[in-house]
Amino acid sequence: MFLLLFCISLLIAVFFASNAFLSGVSAMETEGKVHNAVEKKKSKSFIMPVILRWADATGFLFSKIKYKKFQNYMSKLQSDLTSLGGDYGKFNSYQYFSLCLFSMSGGALFCACFVSLDIMVLIFAAALFFLLPIIKVKEAVKKRKENVFRQLPDTADLLSVMMEAGSDFFSAADKVTAILKGPLSDDFKDALAKISLGYDKKAALNEMIQKSGVEQLGFFIRTIIMALDAGVGMSDTLKRLAEQMRMERASAAEKKAQEAPIKMLIPLVLFIFPTIFIVIFGPIVINFVQTGGF
Repeated sequence: MFLLLFCISLLIAVFFASNAFLSGVSAMETEGKVHNAVEKKKSKSFIMPVILRWADATGFLFSKIKYKKFQNYMSKLQSDLTSLGGDYGKFNSYQYFSLCLFSMSGGALFCACFVSLDIMVLIFAAALFFLLPIIKVKEAVKKRKENVFRQLPDTADLLSVMMEAGSDFFSAADKVTAILKGPLSDDFKDALAKISLGYDKKAALNEMIQKSGVEQLGFFIRTIIMALDAGVGMSDTLKRLAEQMRMERASAAEKKAQEAPIKMLIPLVLFIFPTIFIVIFGPIVINFVQTGGF
């Protein structure tokens, strides 16, 4: 029980430490390569520029590794960072992997100095500090996909209303992005900005699919492209799409509700049941030890 509580406490401490570290990175306003951003913008802290230069140099070395599985993993991590955009999109996958290694080294050093020198504890702490930044990216990607999925029906309805009022699709999309806020609106803004600069319309819309990785958005965009090619009105099609996506959203919510009791078993078994057993059988055991019987 003591080891379990220790591991949980260490996990919480590692999470907040990694979160504070990544929040500090976002304040650097990096663009392009990390060392260029550090040279252009001075920070009040001397630690972050050193870390970012280290990540840039180490990431360059990792990019020379030709192992296929490692390169495939880096490509997947790069797609996750690109889909998130913002502060995450300012790093390439090799730089972010280097930051994970730095986090792992810092976690092991912290554990060695303040917790324990036991080799198993050090390995456990190093693995946690390495994995948590990656887990944070995965969770952010998952949350972003859920937000895009939730926003799709409302976006389709607004587009349908605007097009019924006489707007073309791209003008309606521009107005909708000003009304709705979220990752889907951000993706539409990026696509519209590219189109305004002369980028191919279909290519810009297809890049939205690749960036988001949401299956429903892919179906939504492909339907729009087919309607643009056919030159037909899209308002009725968008209404039907919105209705269908709302049904899918309701089904997804029902599925999560059905999974909730199963997920609750873990905290029940780990935290609630042991407490109940201690409360019920604790006095009996103490009485038995003290008196030698019941």
